Amino acid sequence: MRVDPTHPHQIAHRDYTVLVVHPDGQISGDDGCGVLDHDCRVLSRYRLTIDGTMPECIGSTVVDGETWFGTLRLDTGRPTPEGPMLPQDDLEIQLERRLGGGMVERISVENHSMAPRGVSLELELDADFADVQEIAGGERRQRGTTDMAWDDGARQLSWTYRVEHEGRIDERGTRVRVLRSDSVPRCEGRRLLFELRLPARGTWSATCGVTSLFRGKWGGPAEPEAEPARVSVPAVPAFEQAAHDLFALRNRDLEHDEGWVANAGVPTFTGLFGRDLLTAGWQSAMAWPQIMRGGLSAIARTQATTDDPWRDAEPGKLVHEMRVGPLSELEIIPQSAYYGTETTAAMFPLVLSELWHWTGDTDALRRHRAVAERALAWARDSGDFDGDRFLEYRKRSPQGLKNHGWKDSDEAIRYPDGMIVEDPIATIEEQAFHFIALVRMAEICVALDDDSAAEGYLDQARLLRDDVQRAFWLDDLGFYAMALDAAKQPVATVASNPGHALAAGIVPSELAERVADRLMSDDMFSGWGVRTLSTAHPSFNPWAYHLGTVWPVENATFALGFKRYGLDEHAARLATAMLEAADCFIESRLAEALGGQARDVAPFPSAYPKSNVPQAWSASATIQLVQVMLGIYPFAPAHLLALVRPMLPAWLPSLVVRDLCVGDARVSLRFSRNEDGSADHEVIDQSGTLLVVNAAPPDSTDPSIGDRAFEWLVEHVPGRLARAGRIGLGLIDA
Repeated sequence: MRVDPTHPHQIAHRDYTVLVVHPDGQISGDDGCGVLDHDCRVLSRYRLTIDGTMPECIGSTVVDGETWFGTLRLDTGRPTPEGPMLPQDDLEIQLERRLGGGMVERISVENHSMAPRGVSLELELDADFADVQEIAGGERRQRGTTDMAWDDGARQLSWTYRVEHEGRIDERGTRVRVLRSDSVPRCEGRRLLFELRLPARGTWSATCGVTSLFRGKWGGPAEPEAEPARVSVPAVPAFEQAAHDLFALRNRDLEHDEGWVANAGVPTFTGLFGRDLLTAGWQSAMAWPQIMRGGLSAIARTQATTDDPWRDAEPGKLVHEMRVGPLSELEIIPQSAYYGTETTAAMFPLVLSELWHWTGDTDALRRHRAVAERALAWARDSGDFDGDRFLEYRKRSPQGLKNHGWKDSDEAIRYPDGMIVEDPIATIEEQAFHFIALVRMAEICVALDDDSAAEGYLDQARLLRDDVQRAFWLDDLGFYAMALDAAKQPVATVASNPGHALAAGIVPSELAERVADRLMSDDMFSGWGVRTLSTAHPSFNPWAYHLGTVWPVENATFALGFKRYGLDEHAARLATAMLEAADCFIESRLAEALGGQARDVAPFPSAYPKSNVPQAWSASATIQLVQVMLGIYPFAPAHLLALVRPMLPAWLPSLVVRDLCVGDARVSLRFSRNEDGSADHEVIDQSGTLLVVNAAPPDSTDPSIGDRAFEWLVEHVPGRLARAGRIGLGLIDA
């Protein structure tokens, strides 16, 4: 059985333009449907009727992310002035809508009768200019004045919208223009009418363009763009779909000098989302590094230079989200540039070092070093506002987020009895993110021949690691506290947050298996993935955003953490579960979050009801899960590709990875499964200089390999690169 996580709506998108429709292509704005552009609904109603009757849907789909195609039918098996009609004498209506800079729609009507037919086709249209967050939340917070006009010469119906709030003005507009038509359109109010004279077996067609006004400029149709070459893993459809979705999520309006910028998700999360973009970039690097490049470049430009409580901004901090809907443009909400997160600042140096690992681009390290260092300086000076080396957060903006950690919903951080933890809060995962950011910054400094700065960052990382162990570890639970509260007391709630500590390498090797076991216990592991909260907690709800759902983006990170500590069985079990979940969905696509029901209770996974699909970091998670299974660790500066104990599930006896890029080299590998689940590899094609070696995980709990896990770096890599690699791969005492 395969399920559709987006039912009953279908979504097509390109750049800032999103189409949300019913399967029959109709739009009724009261249920979230519409054409959205720049976070604003520019078409809120689209009702197509023929002779006053709405056709039935025969089938519809989204093609290549940016094109929606539907086939409708109108039963005309009844007598007409033209003569008797047979039951099979229907009309077929085809709708094709291509997104980008607005929307272009082609309407085609075919008469399957042997007799001529005359009918009236009507399009009822409207535009309400609701902000995307008003659509999602159901409450209108901005209302302006709307004027509508029909230009007979241009064959164009237009709406202009003007709204003012505390001296700020936002102007929007929508134009629906008949670009070509086999009959002359006329307009009555909000309705476009076409008289069709269809000969026997004849057809009629028209093409309309929908464009919108934003910041004084009208959009225009975008040209289709072919997906560029990338690594392929044909045996894993979820991998192929994920890579395709990430390319389809590109927002070219946000790209400047290099790389790609991906929307966080559709239909709700178009625009620049700092931690989402960076996370999607490093998780999807196996497919291509362009999202890392574009993300670093775009986010570097957002670095705050002033203290602005309205935006939760402080000097050096990096952006959480940037929206361009009416609510943001009018400053009703601070999301035109909102900084209420700790995560983006830590992800920046991590992704910068990951870009270096995959590409060997030392110039990128030089170009972005200052931004990364200012972000870490913010963490030291403002993120840790009581000087105890832990990053705490507190909401300052009246319209901001309460929680600035990984789980940013207001209700996410709770005591064991279910009470909400009040700010300030220091969550375990944010300490782990900060730890790995310091380690990776040290690696960057070594690569740039600055050993003194590197030692300073390593010293901070060592102290933080020791402090976290002292303050967060709860031996009676065999687990880390979810957070420290305002009194610096541990919040002993069992939740998914500590899984990030494994991936960051901050967990002592002797405790790693206990943490992994706790994450994979029955109350945390649903059978499809690790839940955000234990089922034993009084606040558990399988449909709550951060209180019981399963997030693919987290689970891929946890699998990476298992792998780095040599916990292959844990990694295999989790990666297999998530990929099997993906295979249950139409197009093998993981939603933003899954319901937290146990697999033995719910025989197939369900999507969180308000999930964005596709979602960038769910797509990237799928790619990273494949990388974890195959144990792929690149180190392009030294022309090395390490394969860390590859493994394949029983349902995948062999797998070919084609055109994997590491630096300037390209390699294709075949993996073959052994009876115990391990996999052997062979190089089947290669261009460029690249040494493919077997290696053990950096923080393996196996004492037989221990600190010698990456001695291959010393054997194969000279001098400074060896030290940088050992730091970046987790041996911070090197």
